[in-house]
Amino acid sequence: MNLREALEEVREEYGGEAMVITARYERPLEEVIGEVRGWEEVWVEWGEVSSGGVSVPATHILFLDEDGYMRRDGSGLAVVSVEDYRRLRASC
Repeated sequence: MNLREALEEVREEYGGEAMVITARYERPLEEVIGEVRGWEEVWVEWGEVSSGGVSVPATHILFLDEDGYMRRDGSGLAVVSVEDYRRLRASC
């Protein structure tokens, strides 16, 4: 699956009201969708994001290398609902 497809699926899952968390930024899902090229191959899995002792459900989108393996450079993103994002920020 490519990045654009993954983000569109996540948009449906969260009803468009979600935040994207990466090592470099935290931004609304709609902003990120508007900027992606879409061709990068990704793997999608479900899990959690934790901060300050609070864990919330998240959709993880992990980038794949040219051989189809997950990159180990930290270049992935997590998507959480806006409500859960607020809970995470309040715990910091």
